[in-house]
Formats: sequence, structure tokens, C-alpha cells
Amino acid sequence: MLKMDPLQAQVYESIKYETKRQLVPFLSDISRVSLREINKKIMKVMQFVSNPALLAKDMEYIFDDCIGSLLLRDNGPKIAYVCQRAHELASEGKKVIIWSQFVENVELLTERLKDLGADYIHGGVDAGDEDENDTREWKIKEFHDNPDKMVLVANPAAASEGISLHKVCQYAIYLDRSFNAAHYLQSEDRIHRLGLRQDQIPIIEIVECEDTIDQVVRQRLELKVNTMANALNDPSLDVGTVRYDVDFESEYDDISGDDVTAILRYFGEERL
Repeated sequence: MLKMDPLQAQVYESIKYETKRQLVPFLSDISRVSLREINKKIMKVMQFVSNPALLAKDMEYIFDDCIGSLLLRDNGPKIAYVCQRAHELASEGKKVIIWSQFVENVELLTERLKDLGADYIHGGVDAGDEDENDTREWKIKEFHDNPDKMVLVANPAAASEGISLHKVCQYAIYLDRSFNAAHYLQSEDRIHRLGLRQDQIPIIEIVECEDTIDQVVRQRLELKVNTMANALNDPSLDVGTVRYDVDFESEYDDISGDDVTAILRYFGEERL
């Protein structure tokens, strides 16, 4: 669990307060449209915790002096930790896949980890033949076969299905996660497959900042995973065998009414 420095923590509290205020008009009728709008506003809170610089292009925040000082300085403790951890694993000869729901983070981490041969997959990467440079399949093959490619950075929405990495990679780091349990389980499944040797134990690190919305996301995902496990009559929820087409949540909206209730409770607002 990481700590935000005092300036980031101060700005975070301001963003929480402003987001709570902006949510009020949508709470009287939680429709599909309302959920989409709520999701957009909550995503800004999640972005800030993941990497404060993601708000640099947001007109609501760029003229705030306090935020401006923060954005000029660094990308927060999570980015720094993930880069440090990737270098530690690479020094041990271990490949790692790093997950973030934000495309900007995916590209930033890839740039920061160029010395480890980092490459990325997100929605902007075309599918194609594995022999065709820079396609999704080529990047996956390179990660498998090229000993200089120690890091793959990916977006769960774009790379959580159809990729098998478990033969060369048993380490995954989540810089951040969304409320979408299916995306999380599918992404975890990339390194957690049947057929691993006994000495190949998948290790997953979930990076959180304490006293932030990260803990709300964790609690909601744990509840959703348990709900899926009960429905599938599989308490262990072996991610290598789970079917993900069970309609526990909309494929379009990452956030549900129950998620909103949990978020409001965290914000100190009980009504929904």
C-alpha cells in the first residue's frame, strides 16, 4: 500500500469533494444515461490516484495552482513503484505484464521502461499476422520469444482475451483497476492457466494508494468475483476455467448502481 505525498493528498480531497458535488444531479434517477455520466466523473478520481498527470489536459483542473504544481513535478507514487518493480523483476530474469485501464498510462510506462524492451497493447494496436511488425500478434510473439522484451504493458479492455502468456510470464502488476470484474478476471487469466509446472506460481501485485478510491474498487471487485463464484458453483473461481459471458454487469458500463452506492458511502454521502 503506497502513500500519496501531502500535496497529492490535499488535491485528492478537493477532487473528491468536487466530484461528490457534481454527482448530486444524477442521484435522483439512476438510469443507464446517469450511470454513464457518473462513471465519467468517477473516472477522474481514479485517474488522479493512478497518475495525477492524467488531469493535465482537463480544463476543469489545469488552471488550479495547486494541481499545476503537482502536475509539473511527477506522476505520483504508483507509476514510480511500478517502474521500480519492473526493473527488480527484470534483474531476476523475470518477465512481467503491467495492466492499466488508462491508455495514457500504458504508453507512459512503455516509454519509461524502454530499457527493458517494453511494448504495449491497447485499443489503438491493430490485430494482424504475427510476422507483421507492430500488430497485436507480433507484439505478443516478441514478448514470448525475444529475451530482450521483459515488459508488456496492456489495457484490460483491449488485451484481456485471446492472449496466452503463462509459459513465459508469471508476474502481473496492476497499476489500477476498473469496476469491471470480467475484465479483471480475464486479464488475470493471461498468466494463470492450466499446464503450469509446479515451480511456476503466478504472482499478481495490485498497486493501491491508501485511503483512496482504490479500496472501494477492490471491495467491489471482491464482491463481484464472489458473486460470480457462487453463480458458477465454483468457490475457488479458477480463472482458467471461468466463462465470462454471464451477465453480471453491462458490457458497456463499467459501473453499476451498487458501485455508485459504495462510492457515495466512501465520499460520506449516504443517499442514492
